[in-house]
Amino acid sequence: MASSPEHDFVSKFLTLATISDPALPADYKKPLQQVTNLGVALPPLRYKYDPNRARKASGNDKKDSPIKLTLKSVRPPKFSVECQFARNNTVSQVKQKLIEDGKVQSVEQLKLLLKGKVLHDSELLSGLIEDKATINVLISKAASSAEATPPLDSSPDPVTIQVPWHEIESTLRMSFVDPAQVAKTLDRLKRGWELTE
Repeated sequence: MASSPEHDFVSKFLTLATISDPALPADYKKPLQQVTNLGVALPPLRYKYDPNRARKASGNDKKDSPIKLTLKSVRPPKFSVECQFARNNTVSQVKQKLIEDGKVQSVEQLKLLLKGKVLHDSELLSGLIEDKATINVLISKAASSAEATPPLDSSPDPVTIQVPWHEIESTLRMSFVDPAQVAKTLDRLKRGWELTE
């Protein structure tokens, strides 16, 4: 009996999935200052380039000047904070500044708005703001500490499932005539079951 491509894929996938844990956590982010490679180079776009326009937009003296932000919360807890940030800082770093100042407890509570638009954590400040801006801060309620820390003594016991291998074997005997094929199929099922545990 030839194995199907789907079965080969599943068996190889399960084998690879159980080999080792991932090296990096799911929420890993590399700091922008450590990024040295921007990835795959894309082919250049064909458009008319105006160098004067590019000089006006970038402004050589603006490249090193900091951005002045007014972070304002109009809902409780109300506050207004003026800060300076580098142009290559991200929105995530602005949120971290609010946490350091003690305005909020976690990043998940924060949403920053500029002209009614939600700012995403990975966006650079230089692409959003010229020299000065007022950013509205929305703070959601913190999750209660009882929900955040589950009780230590009520850990669930690992559940072991008793697989009825003898019933599976009898079903296979009704389907297959050859006892060797029944044994081979049952063995493969058992190995697959052990891989998923």
